[in-house]
Parts: sequence; structure tokens; C-alpha cells
Amino acid sequence: MEKKTADFWQARKDFLAHLHYAKGYSQGTCYAYHSDLGIWGRWLEEASKDWRQATHLDTEQFVAWQMRKRGTKAHIVARRSSCLGSFYKWAMKNALVESDPIYLADKPKRPYRIPVWLEKEEQRAFQEAVQRVEDLPENIFGRTQEHIKAVRRRYDVLFGLILNSGLRISEALAVKVRDVRMVNGVAKSVRIIGKGNRERLVPLPEAFGQVLGAWLQGRGGEDFVFAKAPGEKPPGPHAVRAYLRRLIERAGIDKPVTPHKLRHTYATRLLESGAELVDIQALLGHVDLSTTQIYTHVSEERMAGIVAKL
Repeated sequence: MEKKTADFWQARKDFLAHLHYAKGYSQGTCYAYHSDLGIWGRWLEEASKDWRQATHLDTEQFVAWQMRKRGTKAHIVARRSSCLGSFYKWAMKNALVESDPIYLADKPKRPYRIPVWLEKEEQRAFQEAVQRVEDLPENIFGRTQEHIKAVRRRYDVLFGLILNSGLRISEALAVKVRDVRMVNGVAKSVRIIGKGNRERLVPLPEAFGQVLGAWLQGRGGEDFVFAKAPGEKPPGPHAVRAYLRRLIERAGIDKPVTPHKLRHTYATRLLESGAELVDIQALLGHVDLSTTQIYTHVSEERMAGIVAKL
């Protein structure tokens, strides 16, 4: 069994290297694949099964074990099944296995969910909470209030960028000053290298372009836009999510809001403004239009307007 196990872990390592270096997948995505494949590998070990001889029945047993024994939610199981499907397709292409145990297996479908976004009133309350500085502490952990205000200002611009461009949090944090096209001190667009190393140019609204342009004054081209200090790296995604949660609480918004929900808010505002799905697809950097179709929801206000025309 040791040789079988070693073969699998080496195959996982090679597959992840292929995703990262050949396909351009981000470190975060590769980490998720690493974790999902690890669960499969350990399950195979406990069941004394050879990953190269696995069948669709093994996959179905793995699915049942996750949902019944571990209580894993259907969308997570579906994601792991998709990960395994990609892995075995790669393994077949590289002659490591002779068959794909995922393709014919009965797998849970991803449940359809309407995305969470901020209503216009909530968005206003959130932006007011971000810009409010009178409630900041005098100092914390030895930091001066000036430093605390500077941190708040950085997050104000960061969240403003996501709300005005729909960038993923990883994309926003990776933006460097040289990626922003400036005209007369106003930021006009942002060049993004997204998933799969795909490049896109995202235009910015005039009002926010002025805000971002002012923020970038005096910063070097190779600096990260949201660097904690000149020449340093930006905060990590976990720190950003934690800061956002505190701001959402301060704004009195009673719903789970993450940076990705701000991206949903951007897409919703576009939809309400009459943008076509193909436009939203291009702006968000979706490869498949089916991914963008989660934004076919409409606000109550727009729905009422449509009904009023009957």
C-alpha cells in the first residue's frame, strides 16, 4: 500500500505544479485543490483502495461518506468532485490511469443560490461607516490615531475599488500602481491578470477615478496600490475579510458580507443600470457565461417597475 500511496501524493504534487505553472492558477486555488485531493487520498488509504483502480462506485461511496458521516454540505462535495474530475482527466492524459472514476459517478449538483449583495441603502450605510473616523480609538497596540486613520483610509479605497470594478479580493490586492491608467490625475482603468493568467482592462467610474488618483499620488509604479507602507506588501485576504466584518457591524447591516459579496454588489448595480450579461461577464473576468447567469436576479425596485408596465 505504501507504493500506491506514494504514487498518489507524487501525482498530486505534479498536478498542482501543472495547474500553477502551466495553467496559471492562483496559489489560493491550488491550495484548495491540494486540500480536496488530500481528503480523497486519505479516504483511499483508510479504505485500502488504489487510486489508479478507483471506479465510479468508489466515487459515490466517497460522496456518501462526506455527506452522511462528516455532514459536508452539497456544494462543497460538488466542488471536491469537480476537483477530482480535473485531476483524473490530467492523470489519464499523462497515462497515469486508464479510466476516470468521476465522470460516470452520481454526484451532488451545486445548489442554485441567488448571490448576496448590498441593497442601495445598505451600500450607502457601509460607505458612510468606512469613511467615519470620529469613532476610531485614540490608540491601539501602541498605534497612533494617525496610523489608525491611514489604515481606515486604505480600506476605504480598497473596498471602493471592488465596489466600482468588481475585482476579486486577490486581484485587488495584487494591483500595482503601474497597472492603473492615469489621465490628468484621474484613474481611468485598471489592468488585471485574473484567473488562468487571463488579462482584462476594467474601466472605472469618473468619481471613483478621482478618489483612486488622489490615493496614488506620490507612489512608485512598482508599489502595490494597497501596500501597508512604501515597498511593502498589501494586507492579506484574511485581514481584509476581518476588517470588513467589523465595518459591516458598524454599519448595522445584518447579513454576511465578504469582499466577494461586494463584487456581487458591483454586478447587481451593473444589472440594474441595464448592462447585458455579456458585458458583466467581460468586466468580471468570467470565462463561461453560465457563471455570470447567477446575476439574473432583479431588485424589488426594478421588478416593481416591470410589473407597473403591465
